[in-house]
Amino acid sequence: MKKKLSLILSMLSIMFGLSSPVDMSQAEAKVQNTVQGTILFVPHDNRPTSCEQSTEALELAGYNVIMPPKDMLGGLRNTADTNELWGWVNKNISKADVAVISTDSLIYGGLVASRNHNNSEEELLYRTNKFKQLKKSNHKLKIFAFGSLMRTPKNGAAAGAEEPEYYQKYGDKIFKVSALNDQKETRKLTELEKEEREGLMNSIPSGVYKDYFGRRTKNINVTKNLMNLAQNGILNFLVIGKDDNAPFCATHQEARELNNFAKKQGLSRDKFMVATGIDEFAMLLLARATNTIDHKQYTVNVQYNTGVGKDTIPKFSDEKLFKSIRDELTMAGARETNKPNADLFLLVNTDPKGRTTDGYPEENDPDPMYNDGKPRIGTQYFLDMVKENIAKKRNVALADVCFANGSDKALMNLLSDNKLLFRLRSYSGWNTPTNSTGFALGQGLVNLKNSQEDCNRMLVKRYLDDWGYQANAREKLMWSLPDSKYYFNLAEYEKYAEDLVTKELREFAAWHLSEYPNATDIKVTFPWHITFIGGITINENIPKKKLIFNGRWNIENNQATCGNGATYVTARFTGTSIAAKMDDRNCWWRYEIDGKPYNRIKFRNELTTLAENLPKGEHKIKLVRSTEGEAGLSTFKGFVLDEGAEILSPDEPKRLKLEFVGDSITAGAFNDGPHDVLSYHDVENNDMSYGPQLARMLDADYSVLAKSGEGLVHNYSEEWPYNQVHTADRYPWTYYSFNWNDHHLNWDFSNNKTDAVFISIGANDFLFEPRPTEDEFIKEYIHLIKVVRKNNPTAAIICLEPVPTVIGPDAASWTEIAVTKLKNNGDKDLYYIPLNKDTPLLNDSDYVGDGVHPTQDGSRKIAEYLKNKVEAILKSKFTKLPGH
Repeated sequence: MKKKLSLILSMLSIMFGLSSPVDMSQAEAKVQNTVQGTILFVPHDNRPTSCEQSTEALELAGYNVIMPPKDMLGGLRNTADTNELWGWVNKNISKADVAVISTDSLIYGGLVASRNHNNSEEELLYRTNKFKQLKKSNHKLKIFAFGSLMRTPKNGAAAGAEEPEYYQKYGDKIFKVSALNDQKETRKLTELEKEEREGLMNSIPSGVYKDYFGRRTKNINVTKNLMNLAQNGILNFLVIGKDDNAPFCATHQEARELNNFAKKQGLSRDKFMVATGIDEFAMLLLARATNTIDHKQYTVNVQYNTGVGKDTIPKFSDEKLFKSIRDELTMAGARETNKPNADLFLLVNTDPKGRTTDGYPEENDPDPMYNDGKPRIGTQYFLDMVKENIAKKRNVALADVCFANGSDKALMNLLSDNKLLFRLRSYSGWNTPTNSTGFALGQGLVNLKNSQEDCNRMLVKRYLDDWGYQANAREKLMWSLPDSKYYFNLAEYEKYAEDLVTKELREFAAWHLSEYPNATDIKVTFPWHITFIGGITINENIPKKKLIFNGRWNIENNQATCGNGATYVTARFTGTSIAAKMDDRNCWWRYEIDGKPYNRIKFRNELTTLAENLPKGEHKIKLVRSTEGEAGLSTFKGFVLDEGAEILSPDEPKRLKLEFVGDSITAGAFNDGPHDVLSYHDVENNDMSYGPQLARMLDADYSVLAKSGEGLVHNYSEEWPYNQVHTADRYPWTYYSFNWNDHHLNWDFSNNKTDAVFISIGANDFLFEPRPTEDEFIKEYIHLIKVVRKNNPTAAIICLEPVPTVIGPDAASWTEIAVTKLKNNGDKDLYYIPLNKDTPLLNDSDYVGDGVHPTQDGSRKIAEYLKNKVEAILKSKFTKLPGH
C-alpha cells in the first residue's frame, strides 16, 4: 500500500481522528521525556476517540499511557482475540501505576462484539474471573473498569451495523416489546398494552427473540459477577454504561436490575455505578487515573444555557442531564461546586426548551429547531456566558449538546467571529449529548495541566470533526451517495467519499480555522468503512510526546535539527516497513530496529527506506548520528510508515541523563576504520566512543558535545593569540560552530536537565609545541568547569584524565589541581577520575595505530573502568540507579 507520512495520523473518535502539527522549541525535546505516572489502558474498540483521542491529553501532560496495538482491538466487523488481549495485559501490567480497562474488550472482544457475540455464559465467566489473578499478582494496582449494557435502538435504522443482522427487520418490534417489558415491572399494563405486547411477541420469530434476549441475560450475569469483583476490591471502581437507551426499554430495565443488585450487595457509588453513555467513559476514567496518581480532586462549576437547562432529557438518554453530569464528575474523580474559583467551568449548550435533535425536527413540531447556522433563542445568551467566563480567565470546557452528532453551527460561527475557538480548555459536540459532556469534562480536567497550545492541538480535531464533518460535510456526502445502503458500507464509493470530504474540510478549515497553523493540510479516511466514523489526519512530521529526542535538538516548524554527534531519536511504531526523511548529505547515521543493528547510512535522498518486510506488530527504532558536529547540521523531518501504521506512545525514559564533553577521543574519531584516511568523518562513530558505551552500561540516555582537535588553551595546531572557538565558548550553543560570527542558538538548560556532565579535554594542548604553562592550563580548565556548572547547577561534574599517555603526565596532574581548587571553594558535586594512575589503562592494541585515538574496544575498556566509579558517585546523588 502507498505509504503515509506518519508522524502520525491519529483518527478521531466516534467520528474523526487527527494528528496535528507541532511548533516546538528545542526546550521541549527534554519535556517529552518527563513522565508523571504510567497508566495501562485497554480501550473498548479501535475507533480514534476510543484510543488516541482519549490518551492524547494525558500524553501531552506527561503521563505514560500503555495501550495495545490497535490491530489487537475489536472494531465494527472484527472481534478481538481475548486470549491475545489478556496476554498483552499480563505482560505489561507490572509497568502501570493505574489500569483503565474495558471489560467489554477482555470478556467479549469489544464493544460491538458485546452486542452480537455467541459465547457461552461459562466461557464469559471464565474470562471475567481472570481479573482475580490479575489483582493477586499486582495487589497494589488500582483497576478502574468500564463496561456496557446492550443498547436498545428504536429501530433498524438507529441500530446501524452494530446489532445482529435481524435487527434491521425486527428492531422496531424488539424495542417496543422491551419498553412494555420494562413498564410491566413497575406498573400494571393496560389491557390494550397487554394485547400490543402479545402481538409484538407473536410477530418476532422465536429464534430471534431467544437469541436477542438470551444474550442480554448472559451479559447481565457477567456484569453481576464484575460487580462482585468490585465489592471484593479486585476492581477498585466499576462503571456500566447505558448506551443509546430511552426512558423505557430493555437497557433501562437492566439498569434498574443492576442498581437493585448493588443496593442488595451494599455496593456503594464509590465502587460501582450505572451511568448514561459509554464512549466517553474511557476519557473520564483516564482523568480519574491522573487524579489518583496526583492525589488531586479538582472542582468543577457546571453552567447551563438559559431555559430548561439542567433538566433537559437528551436524545439517547433516559434521565435528566444534570444527573448524567453528576455521574460523570464521580467517574472523573472530580467534585461539583458553585464557587467562582473552581478549577474548571463546564459550560453546557442546551436548547432553552430542553430539546435535542439531529437537525431534523419532528414533522409536527410547532417550533422546529434546525441546525442551519441561524441564531436561536439562547444562542446569544450562551455566547455571553462563554465570553464572561473567559474574560475572568477561567478554564472553560464546552459541551455542545443541542444537536446530536454534530456542533451547533450558529454557536460555532459566533465563537469563531469572536475569536474564542482557541481559548477553551476543551470542546465536544460529537455523537450523543452525554458523549459530549463526558468527553469535554474528562479532557478539560486533564488539560488543566497542559498549555493552551497543547489544548489547541485537541480543539482543532474536535472542530474539524464535530463542526466541519458531522454538522456540514457529512450531510453533503450522504446526499451525494446513490443509495442509503452506502451509509453503512461505503464499498466502491469509499475513495469517492475520502476525496469529497477531504476537499470539503480543507475549504472549511481555510474559512473557519485559519488561526490554527496547518489546519488545511489534512486527509480523510473511513477506517470502519461507514459514513458515521472516519479519520482525519493533519500532516505532522514530529508528533509531540511520541518521538523521543536525546542530545541537543532544536524542534520547530515541524522538523528537528541537530548539530552534534551521537544525537539520536527513538520511537515505537507498528507496520512492516519504515523510512526516514532527513536533510543531510554529509553525516553518517546508524540505526537499530528491535535491538538488531543495521548498516550505517548516508541520506543521499531526502526519503530513505530503513527497513522493509518487518514482522507485523510493534517495533522500536533508534536512529543515531555517527558524525561529529564539524560536519554540519542535520534536519530530521519524520518517519514514514505503512498506510494504517502508527507511531505509538514511547517507552518510559531512562532514569539518568548523561552528557560527555571533549575532543576527538570523545567524538570517536578513527574508531570505524583506518586512521590514515582523507576524511576522518568517514571513519568515526560517535556512538561507540567511551561516553555512549558507558551510558548504555548505566542504562542512561546521553548527549555528546565533542570536537576533534579542540583544546583548553589552544586547539590542535592553533597559533598565538589563540583566539579560535574553544570548548568553554561553544558549550552553551545548541549546535557546534567554529565561527564566532554565526548566530548561535543557545541551549535551554532549564528544560533539559542533565544528571552528570563528563569532561575529557586537554590532549590537543600537549600534542604540539608550545605546550601551555601550568597556570594557563589550570585557569582555562577552571573556566570551563565554571561554564558547565553555571548551566548545570545540580549536576555532578566528573573530570577525566586524558587517556593517551603520549601527551605526558602534566594534563592529568593539572586537571586534578583545577578540580581540587574548585572543590575547596565549595563545589561539592565535582569529581576527578584518573585513568592512568598506576599503569596505562589502554595497551597499544587499544588504539587505532596512532597512540591517541581508542578503538571501539578501547573505548569499551574506558567505559568498563569508569562504570563502578561513576555508579558510586551517582548513588550518592540519587536514591535509586537502574539495576540497584
